[in-house]
Amino acid sequence: MNLDFLKVIVVLIALALLNFKIRPSLSSLNFFIMNLGLFLLLFAASLDFTDGIKELDYLPVLGKQAAYHDLLEDQFGDTAGLALFIFAAFREIITRQK
Repeated sequence: MNLDFLKVIVVLIALALLNFKIRPSLSSLNFFIMNLGLFLLLFAASLDFTDGIKELDYLPVLGKQAAYHDLLEDQFGDTAGLALFIFAAFREIITRQK
């Protein structure tokens, strides 16, 4: 099994758990920020998955020869998505302690 596909599956499971199981106990702003972070992680994981498919190399965003592919995947997707998710989680923890 491709590990990039496993990353896509893990992010999808996290999104499903957040939306169906954890949603009622979160504030609406933190829920929105967490969802945004997870969707950015899903975007980065799907770009990472398409790196292994050689037939998609000629497409502008999906092909790994595009100049901005790594920038979108690493800086915009992974870093920003993880930062937003962690920020919302810490925000939720801090607001519950008060």
